[in-house]
Amino acid sequence: MKKMPLVAVVTPTYNGSRYLAETLASVQEQTWPNLVHVVLDNNSGDNTAAIVDSFRAGKVPILYARNEITLAQRENWNKAFSLVPDNSEYVRLLCDDDTIYPTSIEKMVNLAEQDKNIGVVGSYDDGHLKDFRWPVQREIFDGSEALARALTGRGVIMPIQMMWRRSIVEQRAPLFDHSIIGGAFDMDTVFDLLTRSKFGFVHESLGFTRAHPDSVSNLVYGPNTHSNTRDHFDLLLKYGQTALSAQYRETLVHFRRIYVRQIMLWWWKDAGIADIKSHISALKRGGFDFGPMLVIDALLDWLLRKFSLRTHCQAGFAPPQSITGKLNS
Repeated sequence: MKKMPLVAVVTPTYNGSRYLAETLASVQEQTWPNLVHVVLDNNSGDNTAAIVDSFRAGKVPILYARNEITLAQRENWNKAFSLVPDNSEYVRLLCDDDTIYPTSIEKMVNLAEQDKNIGVVGSYDDGHLKDFRWPVQREIFDGSEALARALTGRGVIMPIQMMWRRSIVEQRAPLFDHSIIGGAFDMDTVFDLLTRSKFGFVHESLGFTRAHPDSVSNLVYGPNTHSNTRDHFDLLLKYGQTALSAQYRETLVHFRRIYVRQIMLWWWKDAGIADIKSHISALKRGGFDFGPMLVIDALLDWLLRKFSLRTHCQAGFAPPQSITGKLNS
C-alpha cells in the first residue's frame, strides 16, 4: 500500500480569536488522513490558547507554540514554518481567518503526486477574487510559464491558499524575506519557488479567503496605500527578465505607463492618504525618474490606445486586478 505523505497545515495567529475556531475546525474536517496542524500564537492577548485547547481531542493533531514576545509578521511566519515536523512532505499556509473545504488537502496532494517536479499547488477559492485566469484545460504548468502568466495578469497567484512541496521550500531561506516591502512578501516566496519547480492548479474552489477590515494585511497594507500595485511592479523588476525574456522590456514599459497614470489619479483623489513617495521610489528602482516626460509619455500612450492607434504589447499584458480602470487599458 502506497504511503500517504504527511501534510503540515501552518497557521500563524495573532489575536485571531474571532475566526480561529472556524479555521481550526476546517482542518479537523479534512478527508486527507495524514495531517498535522501547526499553530503559532504570536503572543496574543485574547483567548487563542483556550480555543486551540478545545480542538485537542480532534482527529488531526495540533502542534501549538506561543511566542514570548510579539514578532513582526514575516518573522512570525518564518518561525511557524520552522515548527513543521521533519517528516512532512507538504506544507500548507492557512491564515487564522480563512478556511479550507474538506477535500482541499486531498485534491491538492493528488495533483502534486502526479509529478514530483510540482512544487506549488493552487486552486480557486471563495473570496474577493473571482477570475483566476488559468486555462481550464490544463492543471500543470512549467514554473517559468506560471511566472510569466502571473506577472502579465494571465494567471492569478493566491499564496495564502496554496500548498508547497517541502523539499522545494527548504531551498529558500528565509522563506519570507524583506526584498518586497509591502504585503506581497508571500507572493515573492511563491514566485521564487516557481523558479525551482512546476505549478499545479486545481480548477475547483477549495477554500474561503476572508476579507475584513481587521485583518493584518488590511491594517498594515490597506487599500489606500495601493501597495499591491507597487509590489507587483517590484515583482516584475525582480522576476520579469527570467520569466519574460525578450518580452520583458515591452511589458515593463507598458506597466510603467499604467503605473504613472495611476499615481497621478491617486495623487488627485487620495492626496494625503496614498503613500505617493513609495510609488515614485518604486519607479526609481526600475530606472525611471518620475517627472514631466514620464507623465506626458503615459498620457500620450492612453490617448493612442483610446483611439486604437497603439495596440497592447505582444506579451498580452493585462493589469493586475488592483489597478483595473479606465486609465489602464
